[in-house]
Amino acid sequence: MYYVIVDLEWNQYHNPMWTPTARNGVVMHEEIIQIGAVKTDETMTPVDTFNIFVRLGGRRRLDRYVKKLTGINEHDIASGEDFPVAAEMFAAWIKDADAIFSWGQDDRRVFLNNLSFHNIEAPACAWYDAQRIYASQNPSHGGLALKNCAEECGIRVKLSLHNALNDAVLTSACMAKLDMEKGLREYEKPRKQSSSGSLAPIASAHTHRHNTRRGAWEEACSSLLHCPRCMQALKWTSEERGSMDRFYKNAACPEHGEFIIRGEFQGIKTQVLKLSFFENDEQTRQMVEQELNPVKKSRRRRRAKKNADTVEVVSTEDMLSKAIAFAADAHKEQLLEPGTSPYIVHPMEAAAIASTMTDDTALIAAAVLHDVLTMRPDISADTLRAKFGDHIASLVESEASSSISLDGSSALPEDTSEEELIILLSDMLSGLRAIYRSHEAGGEAFWEKMGPEFKAAFAARSKSMLKALKPLSAFSAYKEYSRLVSALFAKPRKTKEKTPKHE
Repeated sequence: MYYVIVDLEWNQYHNPMWTPTARNGVVMHEEIIQIGAVKTDETMTPVDTFNIFVRLGGRRRLDRYVKKLTGINEHDIASGEDFPVAAEMFAAWIKDADAIFSWGQDDRRVFLNNLSFHNIEAPACAWYDAQRIYASQNPSHGGLALKNCAEECGIRVKLSLHNALNDAVLTSACMAKLDMEKGLREYEKPRKQSSSGSLAPIASAHTHRHNTRRGAWEEACSSLLHCPRCMQALKWTSEERGSMDRFYKNAACPEHGEFIIRGEFQGIKTQVLKLSFFENDEQTRQMVEQELNPVKKSRRRRRAKKNADTVEVVSTEDMLSKAIAFAADAHKEQLLEPGTSPYIVHPMEAAAIASTMTDDTALIAAAVLHDVLTMRPDISADTLRAKFGDHIASLVESEASSSISLDGSSALPEDTSEEELIILLSDMLSGLRAIYRSHEAGGEAFWEKMGPEFKAAFAARSKSMLKALKPLSAFSAYKEYSRLVSALFAKPRKTKEKTPKHE
């Protein structure tokens, strides 16, 4: 048995005018420039390596940021092979492999997209996310960046990262610390989401941001619609069921049969389509039916006593007012600081900020409720779910478990939705406004009052948030957040002293 651990480096195209589009309509946002891989036996002992640079097609140039990050230059690219040749060489090298692994889901997505762009059939081999296996076997993990996980495993990182072969070697070293037999056995085991109890998908992927839903749909069909087990292209086998924003549709693989796929359009000014893959079994079909055809309970004339598990049906019009009333009651005895304003001022300001980015009443209501679980441990997520529904409760839970630490070392999950980012930005901007006002009033004495390490830690988190919230950069709230971070933490420019002129 052989495992292949692969890592890719790719060029990026941010400007739609320069993004390559094939004759078959496939758009290539990332173009592979290096393929690095390690082949191991079942004990994770390396037996072979693969490393090749890939030439850019046409007259496309290497992105300056990519060049700086990876250390790859034009000479390296020119010495490589065209992608069809490199892909053929890689396919021959992995023909005896039983499974492919990469750190995260992006390498698989980019590889399949590049194959589709060149109209090349994908290899019939299972591709697994080693990062997901690591996270499942290390519940108390910190950030899931490869370097962080290697250090947590006690591996001294001497290699220069963002080189495909080096990253593949480091990934294999991390995997050697895991129980891979258990990881593969439980990888596709049916899982439940802790937040709502509904089935979790066996795989998921999302498109880039598009100006229209049609663009997101075309990218999903050409680049994401691949079997989660063998990488072969899937074919739609049914019509959509559901709404324009959230639908279900079946697709089949020639080898592994039919899957049920949930599509979710996310975004306001731009559109992202997220595909979630489920087994086509009775449990999934029941979940789909319950979501598409919720059971309507008949009203009784007499007022019945409510059970703790009864879900209240709240209309869209009443959603926000009930959320405000609930949050006001939850925070009624709390203050922002001793002797200052009531705590409810902060979630109300966060909701006002969220309303500048969305008209979704449920999302604004979640912004009002975002601190309820954190500030009131006696209130459970099930209570929110019973009063406001699963969607709002899940958004509040996500905000409560946000992994941006005070020192800025952790990062948000890659699949964080735009709705979750809007609530996070609203929360952070409200808090940063308060810090800015206090600093304006007290000057540097404010930082001294907060403690010697608070300023550095808060600055690290604020700057980390700027990167994490970059998808919202088109909104005025993000621009205000960036402006306040610069005003508070930017280093003052040194002014040259003018030398007096001699008469």
